[in-house]
Amino acid sequence: MLVAVYEDDSEKFLRPLTLARPVYTLRCGASMLYEKILSGVEGHIVFYVRSMLLDVARERLGGIGEVHALDDVKALMRGEDLLLVNGRWLFDQNLLKLEDGVAIGDVEPVYAFIRKNDIKRILIGCRNVGDVLERAERELGAHGIEGARLVKYPWDLVRYHRLELERDLERLRWLKPWVRPGGEGIYVVGDREDVMVSGSAKIYPCVVLDSTSGPIIIDDDAVIFPHSYIVGPCYIGRGSWIVGGRITSSSLGPVCRVGGEVEETIFQGFSNKYHAGFVGHSYIGEWVNLGALTTTSDLKNDYGPVRAPAAGKLMDTGMIKLGAFIGDHTKTGIGSLLSTGSMIGIMCNLVTSGEPYPKYVPPFTWYVKGRVWDWVDVNRMIEAAERMMARRGYGMSEAEKKLYRRLYEETIEERRRFLENLLVGRHG
Repeated sequence: MLVAVYEDDSEKFLRPLTLARPVYTLRCGASMLYEKILSGVEGHIVFYVRSMLLDVARERLGGIGEVHALDDVKALMRGEDLLLVNGRWLFDQNLLKLEDGVAIGDVEPVYAFIRKNDIKRILIGCRNVGDVLERAERELGAHGIEGARLVKYPWDLVRYHRLELERDLERLRWLKPWVRPGGEGIYVVGDREDVMVSGSAKIYPCVVLDSTSGPIIIDDDAVIFPHSYIVGPCYIGRGSWIVGGRITSSSLGPVCRVGGEVEETIFQGFSNKYHAGFVGHSYIGEWVNLGALTTTSDLKNDYGPVRAPAAGKLMDTGMIKLGAFIGDHTKTGIGSLLSTGSMIGIMCNLVTSGEPYPKYVPPFTWYVKGRVWDWVDVNRMIEAAERMMARRGYGMSEAEKKLYRRLYEETIEERRRFLENLLVGRHG
């Protein structure tokens, strides 16, 4: 069977998190969306992505499957049954039924199954993956499925985080052998069977692992330093460090450095929150550095639902607790304050004036002490990102640099409007 994971037009509602990455590489729980899909289906893998991201996606995903632009439908002609999977689906094996046609959850396609004898007929005249889905629904029919969860807005990643984390940890429990935590000065509260540690991880004395509310997994080469309190469900990813503090119901991707207080938060990977400060009910992208005492608000004083920006609008999320969403390669200065439902773009540089930052900050914005530095060249931003990556032994590819330069040009008008609105607010 050919398994094709695709992006659709709703990707735009997930920006800025998806501005420079395919939607299915977002993390929810302990795994990325495409990892959930591939854990439950077998076959030849094809990833479909926006043309702009094609070269970068091939670098990141080429070792897992083929990567094609959305208009390259010929890649589906393999003489095999075809399963088309919406990359925003929080995959649930129990909902996957290989019946002809398109499975609709609520009002959106979740997946489609096309038998090999029908593929050639379905593909005739189709210009992109969206056309294939429409033709399959028209000619093979559609059936509804209940309970399918699609990520549509950034806050859905936080909304579904705990449930997905519990599901992922249960799957990972059986994926490989784990050891039970041992050693002098390591305290387990709850069932020791629910604390799973890689043989290459290291846990120092004066660490408390609390599994009373859910399991804890500490993955390969992770390090837990003294005076850390980890509350399950929790996932500490490969090569990540906990450098003290309280980590509750959170998921850390690979090679993060995290301390202070973190609650119900997702770290995509390779990001730093080394010092004191609170981050709650938030999503932190890759290669983010949060300066000392950076703090997110995740609860309004009136305990009302949080509003957050998406696709140019301020929307009611329906969530009482919601923190900040921070795009890849963004940095915050010491003492930074972020209000509930904040949305910060990629490659931003934020230096506090003592007041909370604006609710929305566009990509590539240098917001320094209440003012926008609109003269900063994108190459300077790339150089700063490269310096951070080099500290972890990584580099930025030419394809990534090309992508960031293009995205910088395409978001100039957005930054101009942001600056104008700031000036109007300041002098109006």
